[in-house]
Amino acid sequence: MKLSRKRRRELRRLRNDAQELLDQQRVVLGHAGNVLHEAGRQARRLSDEHVAPRVDETLEAVRPGVERGVATARRAADNVRRFTAPFVASALARTIRTLDELDNHDAAKQVRGFGERTGYLKSKKKGVGGVIALGLGLAAAAGVGYALWQAFRTDDELWVSPES
Repeated sequence: MKLSRKRRRELRRLRNDAQELLDQQRVVLGHAGNVLHEAGRQARRLSDEHVAPRVDETLEAVRPGVERGVATARRAADNVRRFTAPFVASALARTIRTLDELDNHDAAKQVRGFGERTGYLKSKKKGVGGVIALGLGLAAAAGVGYALWQAFRTDDELWVSPES
């Protein structure tokens, strides 16, 4: 496509005008960016000087009410937990017993683990404490038996009948 000289001149002039307009827009946008940056800094300063203290005062005024509400909610949760704990523990124990009766020991073990983790069921204590307690109980019973034998033996003068 061949253009006339006049059209080429007009197109060149149009291209130069467009380039000049683009350069002017870059300068204007650069100035706008600087103005926005300065406005942001001023807004931060005003916020730090005026808004932040008011927000802090409001928070300090509201804090006791919020803390009371949180404490009330915690007490209510504790009361609910205390009231429902026996029912939940009973239901867990019943579920474990039923699973054991159905020979589903793995599921019973998982339910027992859940109950122990959540604190509704006490874990089975394994160790020597029970053996030691049993041994001490047997020793105490033997001591009481020996004391009774000493008290009621037949060669004691109190229990021997006087010979007439």
